[in-house]
Amino acid sequence: MRAEHLRCALRLALVLLIAYLLEDTLLSRLRPWNAMPLPIPLLAAAAGLGGGGLLGGVFGLAAGIVCDSSLGESGLLFTVLLTVLGFFCGFMGEFILSRSLPSFLILSGATLVICTGMQALLFGMLIPTPLKDLGLTCLKQLILTLPFLLPAYICVRWALRPLRGVRRKSRS
Repeated sequence: MRAEHLRCALRLALVLLIAYLLEDTLLSRLRPWNAMPLPIPLLAAAAGLGGGGLLGGVFGLAAGIVCDSSLGESGLLFTVLLTVLGFFCGFMGEFILSRSLPSFLILSGATLVICTGMQALLFGMLIPTPLKDLGLTCLKQLILTLPFLLPAYICVRWALRPLRGVRRKSRS
């Protein structure tokens, strides 16, 4: 493994650890509107977009395990979901979209809608809840997660900085 890849892996692990600590210690106790923001899926989308499909899938797997352990009640939902979404964001970043902030906003928005929708669907199957209430909770969760968009993008770009230098050298 190259030194740049190891440096990126350690930086991404640090970003994920900080996000986990933030989500588990602070955000899980502060629940305005009876909803909790989900910053970890944003990290998976950013890692996929900036690092490619393989890195997005591997980081999505780690982020999903962390997210499932943080939430505790979702089983393997986020482990599977974030692995697939991280890979998909990486695929989109490699072949279709640019690796810029507008692309991240599009992909992270889609990632959040899918994650909150699947979480609501699972909850609705376990505990019969009116669809209106599930949709309102999803909307609240999306609104509460919006302030984490830019910090997630900046942190993951910082973590992937060593890889960007390698890409520039290989193009020359």
